[in-house]
Amino acid sequence: AANDKTDYSSMTSIIISGPIIGNSKIEVQDAAGKMLCDGNEILPGFGSTYCSSAKIDYDGQGELVDAAMSFLPHKVVHMTLPDGVTIQVNRWPNFMNALIKMHPQEGGQDGVCGNLNGNAADDTGIELHKRYGHGVDRSELLFSDSIPLHIPTAHPSPTRCSEEKHRRAEAICKQETESASVGWSLAECMGDVCDAEKAGVASVQAEEMKQQMGR
Repeated sequence: AANDKTDYSSMTSIIISGPIIGNSKIEVQDAAGKMLCDGNEILPGFGSTYCSSAKIDYDGQGELVDAAMSFLPHKVVHMTLPDGVTIQVNRWPNFMNALIKMHPQEGGQDGVCGNLNGNAADDTGIELHKRYGHGVDRSELLFSDSIPLHIPTAHPSPTRCSEEKHRRAEAICKQETESASVGWSLAECMGDVCDAEKAGVASVQAEEMKQQMGR
């Protein structure tokens, strides 16, 4: 499909690091790329290995994060980390999905998936954008060729969002993005609403907007 210039993004690589695996670095790229442990390629095909204390299994089995991709051959990475943390990555030809499962960590935790403190109110799109709206600080970047922060400006195309829904979403998103004050553009908010409506997969922000729109 042609690019409709609405600035939608997808994940093509994920990095796991930190004290939980002795500050080693695991990078899993999409199916066109590689898997790396501390910069060295691992598992060019199905199999199992370790990177520090993380066990990594690569096979064709596992839950699909995105069921719409079930028609393609499954290439699934299962990472088992200390403290009951598991990460599953579904590798597709030009993007990937990830499913992270973990228990509340001693001392707390936070991130774009929420803080797991039992209070859903501080995990909403607005609250997350207040904390992370401007992306990752350069001092904390783990990717050697990271993409500069780009705030979307193009509104969803009519194929993603009907004229009526576009008007309602725009009115709601104007109010929401003004109250968020940082990091969450009007176009991004509308993309969350309209793309989730078409794809049937709702983000946190889209769920919030859909409730207000009475859908």
